[in-house]
Amino acid sequence: MRHPLPLRLVLPLLAAGIAPAAASDLPFDIAPIANVQYEWARVDSDLGPLQTEDGFRRARLGFRLKGDNKRWQVVVDHDFADRTPPDAYLELTPGEGHSFRLGQFKQPFALEDAIADKQTAFLEASPVGAFVISRRIGAEYARWGKRGTFNAAVFGHRLDGTSDSPGASMRGTWLLRSGKEESAHVGLSLASESPRSHGASYSLNAGSVLSDLRVASTGSITGVDRIDRAAIEGLWVRGPWSLQAESAKVFLRRDAGDVSGDAASVQLTWSPTGDGRSYKRGVATAPSPKGHVGWELALRYSVMDLNDGPAMRGGRADSWGLAATCYPHPNMRVIANLLQYDSSRRGIANDPFTVGLRVQFTY
Repeated sequence: MRHPLPLRLVLPLLAAGIAPAAASDLPFDIAPIANVQYEWARVDSDLGPLQTEDGFRRARLGFRLKGDNKRWQVVVDHDFADRTPPDAYLELTPGEGHSFRLGQFKQPFALEDAIADKQTAFLEASPVGAFVISRRIGAEYARWGKRGTFNAAVFGHRLDGTSDSPGASMRGTWLLRSGKEESAHVGLSLASESPRSHGASYSLNAGSVLSDLRVASTGSITGVDRIDRAAIEGLWVRGPWSLQAESAKVFLRRDAGDVSGDAASVQLTWSPTGDGRSYKRGVATAPSPKGHVGWELALRYSVMDLNDGPAMRGGRADSWGLAATCYPHPNMRVIANLLQYDSSRRGIANDPFTVGLRVQFTY
């Protein structure tokens, strides 16, 4: 365990959430935010001893202020597990179907990142997640409607001063089907940034951040003037089934010669209890069983290639994964997954097998 849960911070947040009467005269509502994930992972690798670790994967706690007129909200939270940057932004919704956001938030790029980790079918993102921009300070315009969604943003560094790399990104989806029983879309993401450090690096863990094992890693690549990204996606949701596929590419522009990396994944989910995922504004949200314990099963194939000439020899990794999620309570879920990797880097093969288990509470 890296950090005990900060109960002195949790209690005021819970008090804010359960005492609305005291704030009834205020021009806004306040509610706590919580995403706490405790994990256990076991990684069996060809290149080292068996690793068994446990600890907090996430401990995001914060609050949300929302105006009575539903035209604005402020979101602030922090990951006390120190694994992800905080959220801190103001969102304005002047009318139906569009909004503006200012502050630190996830930049729009890739379906993999648009789906919150508290709603994913697996413990870790697919390799596409290694190419996302994540949270930066920036400004975003979002629009959604009957034809799809569009998000565009400009960004800079993070609140802690890291990732000083000004740029812009966008993600658009086009609805092919839209209804209560079935929804489907195709999408495109583009991004470009200029790292002031003139460096970049990409890596893929073996299915758990609790382990230090990497099945692919570029190490530090120097002389990078610009980083361009592109991704295409497809998503289909029907009843208890969902299918998503995505392919992404990152281009590192260098005077010494450009290099690039690729990642892709295909994921199928099915709920034997009939609690399917819901489609909302370009993402498939997790099932929400009511009055019973729900289940979801998932199958995923992923691939990442970080080899491109002598300047980038990060390796290649393929993986198959199986996952099962139990929803015993609306605010709790338990996830287990198995992942088998087939990887090779600089001529050295490694085929780790990872078992993971997570207990998660969200509010």
